[in-house]
Amino acid sequence: LNICFQDLKNPIQLFENWMKEAIKSEPNDPNALALATSNKNGEPSVRMILLKDFSENGFVFYTNLSSQKSQELENNPNASMCFYWKSLLRQIRITGSISLVSDEEADKYYKSRSYLSKIGAWAPKQSQELKSMNHLLEEVEKFKKDYPNEKNVPRPLHWSGWILLPSEIEFWLYGDNRI
Repeated sequence: LNICFQDLKNPIQLFENWMKEAIKSEPNDPNALALATSNKNGEPSVRMILLKDFSENGFVFYTNLSSQKSQELENNPNASMCFYWKSLLRQIRITGSISLVSDEEADKYYKSRSYLSKIGAWAPKQSQELKSMNHLLEEVEKFKKDYPNEKNVPRPLHWSGWILLPSEIEFWLYGDNRI
């Protein structure tokens, strides 16, 4: 059975099936997606992020809450995600409303991250001009000294997750002559 032609009533199940195929065929980050947001003036912005979880409740990613994307989501809680898997010639677009995950969910995911990823949540001033690479590396070293116990790095208050509750999911797959 060719998984791409499954006629499923549940789009989340179809997404899961396509993601499983992408995990097998994509050489890097099959969970990468383009996230589109817009500012209070309606000016769009798009960037690549990584999906960390999904379920019937929505699609989850984590980020710095002072980032441009988070600030835009605070002002306009509508967003769109686009997955494209070149190896499979498939794309999924998801549009919907977005909200913060619970502190419990953010804490649980944060605890699963590697030590340096936890430190990385503290060090960068996301969406702000980087003075120099050395400055960033000095910040990383400072936070490593502040939190030397690899098992006890608290989640920064400025770091959490967003969940997009879809109102629309579009599945596209390549066919000869784009049919």
